[in-house]
Amino acid sequence: MARPAILMAMLGLSLVGNAAEDEFDAWGDDWAEEEQSNWLWGGFVEAAYGQRLQTDSWFDNKKTLSELRSHLEADYTGDNFDFSFRGDLWYDDVINETELDIRELSVSFSAFGNTDFKIGRQISTWGTGDLLFLNDMFPKDWKSFFSGREDTYLKAPADAIRITSYFDAVNVDIVWTPIFTEDRYIDGERYSFFSPLAGQNIGGQDLINPVEPDENMGNSEIALRLYKNIEGTEYALYGYRGFDKQPVGLTPNLEPTFYRRNVFGASVRGNVLDGLYNLETAYHDSVNDSNGSNPLIQNSQWRLLAGYESELMARLTLGVQYYLEWTQKYDELIANSPTPQFEPEERRNVITTRLTYRAPKDKWVWSLFAFYSPTDDDSYIRPSVNYRLSDEWQFTAGANIFNGQQQHTFFGQFEDATNAYVRVRYNF
Repeated sequence: MARPAILMAMLGLSLVGNAAEDEFDAWGDDWAEEEQSNWLWGGFVEAAYGQRLQTDSWFDNKKTLSELRSHLEADYTGDNFDFSFRGDLWYDDVINETELDIRELSVSFSAFGNTDFKIGRQISTWGTGDLLFLNDMFPKDWKSFFSGREDTYLKAPADAIRITSYFDAVNVDIVWTPIFTEDRYIDGERYSFFSPLAGQNIGGQDLINPVEPDENMGNSEIALRLYKNIEGTEYALYGYRGFDKQPVGLTPNLEPTFYRRNVFGASVRGNVLDGLYNLETAYHDSVNDSNGSNPLIQNSQWRLLAGYESELMARLTLGVQYYLEWTQKYDELIANSPTPQFEPEERRNVITTRLTYRAPKDKWVWSLFAFYSPTDDDSYIRPSVNYRLSDEWQFTAGANIFNGQQQHTFFGQFEDATNAYVRVRYNF
């Protein structure tokens, strides 16, 4: 989880018509059913509200979420290709703006007998972590995540080409993003964040105007996954060539920017002791600071993850994870940093717990997800409850609770952003 600079509900309506037959029986006509439409449509409208439970001096208004959102989905299944659309239009009262987000606009087809193509705007994901990302360098939306929007919105879209080929020896997954797409990171507009240069939290408006990588082929992003399932166990290797997904670096003029970042990793996931385990590792190579002595560039890191999930009893599941960020060339970083007291720990540990209870037919879904860092002595707790009144109506309430002993730690900096929220959704 980089230092800062979500279940999507859908009701698919199958447009199937049946020809009336009885009134024509006397004529001896044999009327067949009409063909099923190639189109599927669905969506929802949702009202959401949330506010701080603390006081942040940078914001006069305590609202963190106040919006009316409409979401539309359309899928076309053809003989030679498929088409998908996902889009959101909403009014955001927190920043007093109307927003449009095309989350998917893509065409999919198969070729060569073993290869699938998906071209256009899309959301990509891989890796084994639960809300922890090691090899998944696809864009995230941290503003939505911290505000109480549905967890699906943690993943942000990008314009990309995805090619998946299936072979006996190994399957190959490639995602090429021609134009670098960064995270939707915390920028001060909705939540304040800690600035090492200022020595305190700053916010109240969008404070980050980063220097972006030039839009050329040399700065495109390429992500690769080689994976294979062997007797129920999935093995994978990963590679990524691109940039930091958040502007955690600084130019010599102290402007926030994105530096080159390559990632290499591996994972394994399988069954053991009536549960699911996952192991994942990744090396984040800081291309522009191989010796770790430039404090303006985030150092290379090893990231390690071990997780296990099991059903404790009927409809009650427990998942736990241990995560490690191990900063390389740490002595060089501390020796050259102008603010060594604000640098992260050399080996930052995070423990997570997810407890979920689902009532029959998912009438109620209770969830508690907790992050705790023993090294930073900070935490982030996400309780939520979802009630499904009917197939159309859903109600959700929850909170984002931050706590930390020091303001400069990852979760500690957001202590004043602690908030509670409610959402009401109508599916159509």
